[in-house]
Amino acid sequence: MTPVAILFLVLSTVVVWGGLIASAVFLGRRSEIAEYPPGGDDPAGEEVYDLPPIRDT
Repeated sequence: MTPVAILFLVLSTVVVWGGLIASAVFLGRRSEIAEYPPGGDDPAGEEVYDLPPIRDT
């Protein structure tokens, strides 16, 4: 392989693995949203599921 190809291989590897590590660190520190913005459809603290009933056939 040429030196340019090796350089691009190393650069792309650093970008991909660096992004993976950065996102894992970010999700490890702030894994959930502390507070949602006002105006949502859900009542405070309750989860609402609008699913159709399951038919037993």
